[in-house]
Amino acid sequence: MTRFQYLALTACLLVLTIDGFDVFVMGFVLPHLPDGFFGSSAEKGYLLSAGLVGMTVGSLLLSPLGDRFGRRKLVLWCLVVNFIGMAASAMSPNVESLTLARFVTGLGIGGMTASLTVLVQEYSSEKRRNAVMGVYTIGFPLGSLIGGFIGTMLVSAFGGAWQAMFVFGAAITGLAFILALTVIPESIDFLVTANTAEARAEIVRVAAKLRNPAVDPDARPAMADKADSGSIRGLLAKGMYYRTLLTWVAYSCVMSMFYFASFWTPELIRLSSGNADLGTTAGLILSLGGVVGALVFGVWTLKISALKLVWIAMLTTALAIVAFASFFSQPGIAIALTVVIGLFTFISITGLMAVVPPLYPVRTRSTALGWMLGIGRMFSISAPILVGYALMVAAPRTLYFYAAVPMLVGAAVMYALWRHVRGEATSTSATGTATTQPVSRPAHGEDEVVSL
Repeated sequence: MTRFQYLALTACLLVLTIDGFDVFVMGFVLPHLPDGFFGSSAEKGYLLSAGLVGMTVGSLLLSPLGDRFGRRKLVLWCLVVNFIGMAASAMSPNVESLTLARFVTGLGIGGMTASLTVLVQEYSSEKRRNAVMGVYTIGFPLGSLIGGFIGTMLVSAFGGAWQAMFVFGAAITGLAFILALTVIPESIDFLVTANTAEARAEIVRVAAKLRNPAVDPDARPAMADKADSGSIRGLLAKGMYYRTLLTWVAYSCVMSMFYFASFWTPELIRLSSGNADLGTTAGLILSLGGVVGALVFGVWTLKISALKLVWIAMLTTALAIVAFASFFSQPGIAIALTVVIGLFTFISITGLMAVVPPLYPVRTRSTALGWMLGIGRMFSISAPILVGYALMVAAPRTLYFYAAVPMLVGAAVMYALWRHVRGEATSTSATGTATTQPVSRPAHGEDEVVSL
């Protein structure tokens, strides 16, 4: 990998880190909102959910545009939308306008996540791709931790003005736009499939920065038919539908469990032990395990197939959850098991984001990842709500036994996907020239899949 590749990937990481702040900032703002801002406690729930809803809509509706018009273009436009949402949040006079502004912010973040992730994969070498993905996915929680710390300091500095956090968010989002505009290049894979004079000229410019003589500006795409570019139809076509449905189910399972564990573990441990500090400690350790999990994924995939690692990680998570529920009344053991749960859950999440794009042709990668994220978020939004109702009839310990079920389902689904695609040959390159190489056909269809 060249210095230019590392620079572009670092820029992508910084953009994701800023997005992480923009997503989680509402949790830091909520305690600082004045009395009388809300008409009822239900409005708080809607406000907190608005960003997630926007991210879901952005993933489903905007992500496919990255396959039609370019990954970099979509990232830039979504950063503009994100900036508008943050600026509007800072100027919101009431809960209704703030809820709408948070939806707009989520829309931009949801729309760019898939394209940004695909760019990271397409500018990473095959040898280091999974390691890069492990580091890259840390950006989201890192943005929450760093941004929340700085934002809280700003609120204190400005006499409790909650708007300061959103002003800070808008400012760094503007910087992210400038960074993306000047540093992040368009995907060469996408430019090859675009097959226009302008695209070939752009390939020449990027190739000069890459200093890679293997990049051929006159390359032609392996798949000439672009009818399904950026279309959900391409994900469900013959040869693609099986892997698409499997990834949707797997990601929905892991995200439902992830949001349940992240949102409810501190509270459920508090209810069971009567110790609020113990619940907070468990929540922090769970998050720490998740951050470490992203790095561990990158290291382990140097020795083992990423797809294989995902189903093993999901199975391990399920077993750890059962063990956690079994030792729920013993705080020391339970806390230790939260590390294992956080570690392997985040390995599963990072792994899914890493393995899905290469399963599809170049012009459907953003669509495939975006729809997987969107479908998963739809289920993840409902999981914490369902737990709230379940607590009326079930003990906290019982809920963890049930939480192991989706991870078992996810492990079985990913095992099936691993068996389905492991015989496929791929042509790999960090420069994008892989798009000119035909590869073997998948076991369940006729589509040629080009994988980095």
